[in-house]
Amino acid sequence: MTDKHDDIKKFLDTLPDTFDILEVGIDIQTQKEYLDYSHSFDRGELTETETINLGNILLDTRTEIEAKKKVLTLLAHLESITAFRQIEKYLKNPDKDLKGWAALALQECKMFLESTLTEQSTGFISSGLGGLKDKLRYFFLVLSSSDRPFTTTQKSIIKEEFILAAKDLNCVVEAVEHSDIFVGLTVLVPMGVAVGTFIETGIKMCNDLGDFVFEHYYVTNQEIPDKSEILDIIKIVKG
Repeated sequence: MTDKHDDIKKFLDTLPDTFDILEVGIDIQTQKEYLDYSHSFDRGELTETETINLGNILLDTRTEIEAKKKVLTLLAHLESITAFRQIEKYLKNPDKDLKGWAALALQECKMFLESTLTEQSTGFISSGLGGLKDKLRYFFLVLSSSDRPFTTTQKSIIKEEFILAAKDLNCVVEAVEHSDIFVGLTVLVPMGVAVGTFIETGIKMCNDLGDFVFEHYYVTNQEIPDKSEILDIIKIVKG
């Protein structure tokens, strides 16, 4: 048992910490389906040869999607390095419909390996927009405080002030989408920073230079809304 624990510890030490927050965005329906399905499985035990055979079934293009879901979940519950490698191999070129499922299976497998070492339950965080390292990805919608559209100067101020706020809070502004009536920001926010702290700090910094940003805002970590959804959101936020 000690040898197994030593092997697992050495293996986990080679993995990046980014698995604790899944980088890939996974829609809520897939997360719910996977977790419900996963809870129907107990932790299992197979030989290395049997585990590799499961991996081969997973890689076989003739295997049906539902069967691959079962194989991924079985591998996730095996508590073995070999099982982790089989899922990892599949995740390099997964079926389009199973990318999120495979990412969840890989993380769950790592979680079980960690719990084998610590004898404590461990977990992970997944969201629709994913994340990076210790940060979750969010989409923010910033609106004009009046019925007038943002000017070019105001949009430039919003971008610059939010980048400054992000730097101070160890956040990362990945993208800024401009419109006359809104500015959309895609931002990585550390787990230790409250989402409201970032957005409200940015709004205050902008308003210190002209009081042109609406105090209420929209934020999500599930999906980036399209233009028609944004128009509906604006109506709700502005009341």
